[in-house]
Amino acid sequence: MSEAKDLVAIKVLTPEIVFAPGGVDEILGKIENEVRSFKGDISTLGGRTAIASMAYKIARSKTALDDLGKHLVSDWKAKASAVDAERRTIRERLDTLKDEVRKPLTDWENADKMRIEAHEKAILDLQALLDFGGEQPSSDQAAERIVILSDRPVRQWEEFSERGSETIKFVYGRLNDLHKAAVKREAEAAELARLRVENAAREQKEREERIAAAAAEQARVVAETKAKREAEELAAKADAERKRMEREASEAIARAERAEADSRAAVAKADRDRAAAIYAERERVAKEKADETAAAAKREADKRHKGRINNAAVADLVKAGLSEDQAKSAIIAIASGKVANVRIQY
Repeated sequence: MSEAKDLVAIKVLTPEIVFAPGGVDEILGKIENEVRSFKGDISTLGGRTAIASMAYKIARSKTALDDLGKHLVSDWKAKASAVDAERRTIRERLDTLKDEVRKPLTDWENADKMRIEAHEKAILDLQALLDFGGEQPSSDQAAERIVILSDRPVRQWEEFSERGSETIKFVYGRLNDLHKAAVKREAEAAELARLRVENAAREQKEREERIAAAAAEQARVVAETKAKREAEELAAKADAERKRMEREASEAIARAERAEADSRAAVAKADRDRAAAIYAERERVAKEKADETAAAAKREADKRHKGRINNAAVADLVKAGLSEDQAKSAIIAIASGKVANVRIQY
């Protein structure tokens, strides 16, 4: 170990120096003062690496000092109890110090884990929009899921941006496919229902025509077998019966034609309503996408604008005598509102 890398110069220490009366307290005090004067920046990768490095140095110092104690114990059995007590002090205080220094990094790691789990859950929630319990969704069900997907709150995906965008695109495309399939399926069902109505009307008409024909034939046979003296009366009755049957047949045909016209009108209206709803939804989704694109472009332009101003301010501070890192730190502090009475005009 060297003083440039370690918190204490272990090579120049001996067990007698470390474990002399007050020696441990003096060495630990120096380590604690140096460590607590260290300021790690948890918001940057370099700062987090520096915190982890400091915690590692503390652990190495603990091991080295503890090893000195072990050697002293082997050579100095009579003082083993006192040395062991000091070793415990070293381990406990340096472990506490290590935990104290590393706590911001540990807290950040835990928070980052929760953030990643939240992104993973959000992706699973998007994929769940395609779950219809193993059944084919109706057009209304598919349209409802499209609305849910379109109306979802804007999410900052961070490093999950590509996965999030691909998932949204896939789910949206799949829902649109399911909606189109449902519309086609429902239209085919409506057409089948219309054909059934037409077939029922045709069968009813043919049935009534057969009844009318049978009745007319029966009347004709009866009239021919009647005696001459009843011929005129029977002929008159047959004529009246024929007219009645024709009227009923005509009425039945008219009813069937009205039923067919009503069915065709209902199907046409349903087709127009569905087409209008689909067009309106597409227009709304297109407008939302355009609005989102414009907002993203505005945010990106604002970011570049602020970056140019911040970079110019850093350059001016470097010219004024600060190092580049100091200048950057100063600009970050001012932009974050941490410097009283000072702000950057964007």
